[in-house]
Parts: sequence; C-alpha cells; structure tokens
Amino acid sequence: MGCWSGTCAISNLHVRASQRVTVFLLLENKEERSFCYGNALYDLCPIPFYGEYNDYGAVEKCHGFGLDLVVDALRSQLYEFGQGPNEYHDCIVTKKDFNLELLFEADHEDRLGVHNHRNFNQDEYDKRELEQKKEENNGLTPEQNFELDRLINKIKKVDTFRRVTHVIVHGDVFDSIMNKWYIEDYVGSGKGNTGYNNSYVHLYFKDLVDSIPEYIGKMKEKNEEIGKMREELTALKPGVAMTPALHKAFNTVYRSTFTWDDPCLAGRWMEYFKNNSNMSYGLIEASEKVNEYAESKDWDGLAAFVKEALTGAWVNSFMSYTRKVWTKQCGEGSQNQEPLGYKVLAETVLNILEKERKEYSEDEDVEIDQAMEEIK
Repeated sequence: MGCWSGTCAISNLHVRASQRVTVFLLLENKEERSFCYGNALYDLCPIPFYGEYNDYGAVEKCHGFGLDLVVDALRSQLYEFGQGPNEYHDCIVTKKDFNLELLFEADHEDRLGVHNHRNFNQDEYDKRELEQKKEENNGLTPEQNFELDRLINKIKKVDTFRRVTHVIVHGDVFDSIMNKWYIEDYVGSGKGNTGYNNSYVHLYFKDLVDSIPEYIGKMKEKNEEIGKMREELTALKPGVAMTPALHKAFNTVYRSTFTWDDPCLAGRWMEYFKNNSNMSYGLIEASEKVNEYAESKDWDGLAAFVKEALTGAWVNSFMSYTRKVWTKQCGEGSQNQEPLGYKVLAETVLNILEKERKEYSEDEDVEIDQAMEEIK
C-alpha cells in the first residue's frame, strides 16, 4: 500500500504529510455497555505525545514528556507475538525489541496490545452468577441452562489480548481545543460572572495549568506529613521494615490531599482519575504515577506529568461535550482531501446552533417579560 492522508480523530479532517499532530493511544473496551460517554468503544490513555504525520499511517519526529512514559508502559504490559505465517505482515512483537517504530508497525498490522488481566469480564461474572443459582436452586430453567452452556463455550479459550491503537489529532484542532474552548464552571449564585444568576465562570485549560504550582505545593506538604509519620513509626519500632503493605498504606495518604470539588483546579481534575469511570484508563494509572513522583520528590517531573494528564482529561472532556466517541478513524489508503463535505457540515452546524440561540433568546425574553408583568 502506498502513502495516504491521516484522519483527525476529533474533526475527521484529512491530515497531510509533515503536518503537526498530537498522538493518543486507545485501548479497546470490550466490556463497556453504555454509550453515555466517549469511551464506549475505546478507553483513552490520557498521556499524549507529539510529532508530524509521516504520510504512511505513523508519526515521525515524535517528542514530548509523555513519549517515553507511553512507550515504557506499553513495553511493560505488552502482549507478545511470534512470527506468523505471513512474514511481511505478521510482524514479531516482543518486549526486548519494542520501540516507537515497532509501536506504529504493530498497530498497523493489528498486533499491538496489552494483557487484559485487570479488566472486569462480564461473561465470567454472568457464568459465576448462573452457576451459583444452579447450586442454590438445585437446577436452572432450560433457558438459563442454555445461556450457561453458551457462556462456557464462549470463554473456554481464554486470551488476554486487549488491542491498543493510536489516533492522531490535527495540530490546529488540538491548539484550538487547548486555547479557545472553555467550560462553564459552576461557582455559586452571584459568585461568577456569567450564566444564570452569575453562577458560572469560563474555565480554560490555561486556568488548570496556572493551578499546577498550587497543586505541587500541597503535594509537598503531604509528602512532609508522610515523612513525619514514617519517622514516628521508626521511633516506635526501630528497624521496622517498610513492607509492600506498609508502603501502600503510606501512599494512600496522598489520596486524601484533594477532593472532587477542591478549589485547586489541578487537584480537582486529577481527582477525577480516581472517582470517574470515564477517566479510568488502564495503561497509565495517573494516581499511581503521581505517588511515584511524590515519593521520589521529583517535583518537576510531577508538574510535567500533571500537565500532560490534564491535557488528556481536557481533550476527553471536549469529546464528551461534543458527543464524540473515541475510536480508530477510517480512511487508511485514501488521499482524498476534498473540502466541500466539511464546509457543508460546518456551515450547517453553525446555522443550527445560531437558530437554536435565537429561539432560546426569544423564549428567555418572553419569560423576563412575564416576570416583569407579575412584579407590576
């Protein structure tokens, strides 16, 4: 296959050779049944890296703080392949030889993935539930027996492969989301500067970034608190070994640093990684990485990691607000760059939004007029 234009995962625009792109990894989500959020088909690895599209489905000149993190995380969990019957396409995928070049090659050949040990398996759960009912009730209905047999046959051959793929976001699209898009954030009646009763403020990504120093300051305070706890423990029990369980207990103290409604924006958004299933991704666990950086007192590394994690969270929020789903885009092999369809779609969307804005404004004016009449 020759060269082809890439496809932006958010706008569906074509991406030409040498154009700037942001790269995100996606992990196939086989168990998610809900289409409430954008991860119905794939979970997002929140740490991006950056580069230029190479015209053949991959990215070159890659860089960014998250690049090594992503490659190392994949390598550590990699599902390995040997040489298949087709020596040109069944590429060998091993931890020993894994690098960025192999990442893109294996993805293209549908041989990139991680082991799926930790994911909830709905079939296994249903099977256990039916077996338990069978034991408790001394049997099942014919329909239940049929379902139990179906599940047993389906999961008889267990394979832990969970596909990983990459998507690209057009550099200009990414820049606009990061710099121009905002969220109306509720702050309380009369405490904001926009929305109903001035209850909201416009929250930009820059506001999250500006709060990172405050985030780091609070993490330093928590680190000192944990240090004192360890000193007290050592004083009580000299020579006490820091067992894995004890180490884990100390690390969990970091989890109480921030709350879901924390006034520190970075802290609040990072908290979502622990409390929101839409932001529990699997390849890189943000909370665990935060603990690692804090434990080693690598505050510059922590600040850089938090910024990239917030970047992924911000783009993920944009996907939710615009009702988009994370998935691999089509168009591989195509060099079509015809702009008319995009222009028609963009103009139509803008016209619909303007029409709704006018209708909403008119309804709001009527409500105000009625309220004024009641006051009189």
